[in-house]
Amino acid sequence: MNEVLFLDFDGVLFNTIKEVYLINRFLFSFEDFFARIDEDNFYFFKKHKYLVYNIWMFYYFNPLSFNNDKEIEQKFTQALLNRDFDKEKVFVESFLKTRYYLIKNHPDFWRNLEVPYGFFYEIKQIYQKKTANVVIVSKKNKASILERLQTYGLDFDPDKVFGYEILDKYLSKGDFLEEYLYKNRIERAVFVDDNLNNINSVKNENIKKILALWGNTGPNEKGCSESEAIYEIRKFFSL
Repeated sequence: MNEVLFLDFDGVLFNTIKEVYLINRFLFSFEDFFARIDEDNFYFFKKHKYLVYNIWMFYYFNPLSFNNDKEIEQKFTQALLNRDFDKEKVFVESFLKTRYYLIKNHPDFWRNLEVPYGFFYEIKQIYQKKTANVVIVSKKNKASILERLQTYGLDFDPDKVFGYEILDKYLSKGDFLEEYLYKNRIERAVFVDDNLNNINSVKNENIKKILALWGNTGPNEKGCSESEAIYEIRKFFSL
């Protein structure tokens, strides 16, 4: 049977919240990457990160999160009803340029900003043993994903990584997965993501959805722990 294991990257394979925080802090206040992190603000940012599932959304999220706005959920939802597409585009370009700057000029610092979850090492073993067809579907740019995987000893097939450059062309991850299944004649699949909006965008009943609770999930959301997710994956693929 033709099957695929679809995985998000941020919040599923790697804990990337500190990298995202520092990039957005710089874009919002031009504060140096090496400046001390305000732990209270970092916690606030992390707690509400579940609201964001596209880079452009940080344009509206940052003024609220970096001011510890107690009405962030309501104000963020309202902001999305009055979008400025031109400013969003400029913001995304700045975000990616800032990440590239970090990678190029401070590679060791950048590498230490993201750490793998235990889930990553289970997936690494599955991938290297070729016991499942693993595909990464992420809003992170492809080059950063591949470099991060290589840093932790996983030489991943670039053709099996679909990053921001591809996903930005689709309305949702669900739309991308639907097309991927059709084009590649995939009969069934598993999709692991830490954002409920991405999970809910998948309507195909042949895709088993797993919300990664170890990532950046919202309050009272129901999903799986790392060990539970690995159990479900091994059962699905008969590993």
